Amino acid sequence: MPRILSAATPTSVVMAGDLRAALHEHMRERLRHFFLFLYTMHLIIARLHGRHGRTDIDFNAMVRAAATHQVDTGQRSGDQAYHAFDRADASVLDQPATRFDRMDAAHFCNLGLDPTLAGLCAASRGDEVLFDLYNQLKALCGNTRQMPQRVNIGPDRVIDVIHGRLAKLFLDGTAPLTQANLNGYLMEAKRLLTDYRDGQARKGNTGVAACAQVYIDELSDPERVEGLWQNVRNCAYADAQAVGADPTEVVA
Repeated sequence: MPRILSAATPTSVVMAGDLRAALHEHMRERLRHFFLFLYTMHLIIARLHGRHGRTDIDFNAMVRAAATHQVDTGQRSGDQAYHAFDRADASVLDQPATRFDRMDAAHFCNLGLDPTLAGLCAASRGDEVLFDLYNQLKALCGNTRQMPQRVNIGPDRVIDVIHGRLAKLFLDGTAPLTQANLNGYLMEAKRLLTDYRDGQARKGNTGVAACAQVYIDELSDPERVEGLWQNVRNCAYADAQAVGADPTEVVA
């Protein structure tokens, strides 16, 4: 199925700052979007089960391991004001995040939706809650930010693979927001990113390795992770209550 593209809003901005700061925030947003996706999908399937009698649908059956939606597109520039990403120089982290000549719209979530889900939601006529949850899920799937292409096809790809595998594993019908699931995500991401970092370093790609290390550093900061986790839990409680669901369905 071809990816469903949509333009960035006219008022959207690309955050300034160096690449190091951009990578910290991108990894943080990737973690946040992953768990927002999980509980939103859980609420949708639970509603299809309880309100519409579709108990034949597994909680993870509608998840695809690759993005089906994308907001914004990449940028390619031949202007001398922009520079190629130097994969062999760790000081690339000190470059402005918007200075690179090859930029991609890098997904936060990079998960997708089976086309069947749109039909199921459309068939549930009059259920505005289901309609709103589905639109929220599409936004989570499609959200991106501009990142150097070498990051998007490098350490970001490691996170893409983790999201695709863990989403299926964590969406098992039980509450997806658990400390065990968070710990599992952090352990797996740091393990695979470390392997990737070391492999790139052996090839002399110290700039790429340095980017992977920033992701590891972000996931290894307990204070920042805990603040994000509490934010996601609060969102889940509020969203569950807003749609008339028991918050313990999604937060344990």
